[in-house]
Amino acid sequence: SCQATLGLGRLVRSFHLLLSLQIPADCPPDLGGLSPPAAHGFTARTLLLIPCAVVMFFAVTALFVFQVRIFDDGYARELSAVADIVSADSKTFVALQDAQAATETLTSFRSIPHILSAILILPDGTVLARYGNHAGIPMIEATERFFRQGRYADMIHPVLLDGKQVGTLNIRSDYHLVRAGLMRLMVGMLVATLLIGTTVAALLSNWLQKLVSEPILRITHTARAVADNNDYSARATEESCGELGILTRTFNQMLARIQSQEVDLLASQSKLEAILNSISGVVWEADAATWTVNFVSRPFESMLGYRVAEWLKDRDFWMNIIFAADQSRVLETSRQAVLQGRSFCLEYRVRAADGRLLWVRESVSVEVENARASRLRGLIVDVTEQKNAADHLERLNRRLLEVSRLAGMAEVATGVLHNVGNVLNSVSVSVNLLGERIKQTRVTNLRRATTLLNDNLGNLPEFLTQDRQGKVLPEYLARLAEFIESEQSEMQAEVRLLTQNVDHIKEIVARQQNYAKVSGVFEQIDPAELIEDTLRINGTAFERHRITVIRDFAPDLPRVVVDRHKVLQILVNIARNAKHALDASRPNGKSLTFRIELTTENMVAIRIRDNGIGIAPDDLTRIFQHGFTTKKDGHGFGLHSGANAAREMGGRLSARSDGPGHGAEFSLELPIAPKVDESDLAAIGADDRLNGHHATAVDVDIPQTFQI
Repeated sequence: SCQATLGLGRLVRSFHLLLSLQIPADCPPDLGGLSPPAAHGFTARTLLLIPCAVVMFFAVTALFVFQVRIFDDGYARELSAVADIVSADSKTFVALQDAQAATETLTSFRSIPHILSAILILPDGTVLARYGNHAGIPMIEATERFFRQGRYADMIHPVLLDGKQVGTLNIRSDYHLVRAGLMRLMVGMLVATLLIGTTVAALLSNWLQKLVSEPILRITHTARAVADNNDYSARATEESCGELGILTRTFNQMLARIQSQEVDLLASQSKLEAILNSISGVVWEADAATWTVNFVSRPFESMLGYRVAEWLKDRDFWMNIIFAADQSRVLETSRQAVLQGRSFCLEYRVRAADGRLLWVRESVSVEVENARASRLRGLIVDVTEQKNAADHLERLNRRLLEVSRLAGMAEVATGVLHNVGNVLNSVSVSVNLLGERIKQTRVTNLRRATTLLNDNLGNLPEFLTQDRQGKVLPEYLARLAEFIESEQSEMQAEVRLLTQNVDHIKEIVARQQNYAKVSGVFEQIDPAELIEDTLRINGTAFERHRITVIRDFAPDLPRVVVDRHKVLQILVNIARNAKHALDASRPNGKSLTFRIELTTENMVAIRIRDNGIGIAPDDLTRIFQHGFTTKKDGHGFGLHSGANAAREMGGRLSARSDGPGHGAEFSLELPIAPKVDESDLAAIGADDRLNGHHATAVDVDIPQTFQI
């Protein structure tokens, strides 16, 4: 079994060499002409005999120590038994103090060679009898006592008669004499046992080697041969016996599996190399401590024109081909990332072998072991085309921004013209009306009256009292004054309306000019007031075209937070479109309804409905698109800009129609103003009065949704 254990140890070591795929450095160069199995068997037999001999030696030594201990205990018991016999024979003589009889009793010790002397001592210390030359000190003890002095052993035994001590027996023996004889016997037995055991072990070793060790050693030789030559096709000869046969078959199966895994590993390695070489970028690996590159994929040569060996040979090669302006940034970023153990990505320029300057993107992952960076793996991709495309795209974006700016200016101009055109209709009506009134004025009659007065200045009293024309002239002047005052009031009203329209035109221009800067000021306004302003702008046109205006306002409507002039632009445009739709549909019975109500979404809706020409279903989906119009002279900007303005104020502009001939309804939904506590209003009013001002409006916070 020891031989088999030694062989298995070698087999395990060979397996380790086999699995680690290393050639052992301690392989014996010369085996003295013996084959490897025979040489290993010879060494095994030699090494086996030594531990077997050592084991037997320790076993015999243990047995010897055990026998010595037994001898010591037995020797004390033997002396005690001899002393007990002698004391029993001599107790009567001791009691009678018969010295001669006691001496004869002690002479019985002659039959025991190792007993040198013995004495009988009376209780008073007197020596009654003696045998041999006792060199010890007479001792009187009440109990038995055994002790050794050098090579001698002494036994002190009390002599009792009827339970009463009548004397003491002192015996001295030669302990060394007896023990020396035992030692000679034990040494002889030890030598004989070692010789016989070694001989038997050698015989058994030869037998076990043929039965167990040689098959194991053959397996060991096969494993070593596989490990040395990396030849996994070798197989060990299968043994017919049970455990060794299982071991051999298992070993061969392991070799077959390793061979299969090696084939798979080589195939995977080939695939990995093919994949790395098919990547458009360069894959590299380096040691993080020394920055020494130990792998570079083949696309490196086609990308930059350098040879892979140049980079592998010189660790500073890559840093030297980086563009000078980018070197410090790349070096600092790389060092910081490695120190912190984090991955990083950089874009910089490198110089190719033909002098071209290329943009590359390098992605590096840092492998950390024991809180320190140990290995770097990177991918370098040529992004020169992407950089050029990005630069070209940036130039196109700048051009697009310029075109957009010009288009925005055109849109602002279109919006100004459209909104101003809506208001100019009312201005034109007011100017025409003023012109007609001026033509119909009675100023000519006033001049005739003043001429009569000038002609009769010399006899003015007689003229006014006696002349037929002079009598009626004062009454005529009074009536003429009343007529001129009425005419003046009407013209002043038209002038005020004309002034309002001109102011609205100015505000439209100002608002359109500010589109690219900031939005208008939001106010809290009564929605009914917005409709009245719209009707004042378009009222004259509605009267001239015989359009009936219907107001349908819900009670207790909240105020809305809007830009007044933007809302007026939307409402004026819708009202003007409704007038055109009514003119195109019917000569009589034209009606236009303005309705204000709350929606389910907690907003105020201003709905303008006409009974005009209506809108086709297909047009409803495009009515708010820029450039879409159904009028011959339209430009398709009004509803589009109105919808955008409504969204900017947090509202919504929509339209619906039951089809051609059934009229249309436009709905403008506006956000409701937040409520203000009465205590806050009172406090604000008091502050205004203290400052010498009259509070005419309350500033409130506008929700973020409504701020443009």
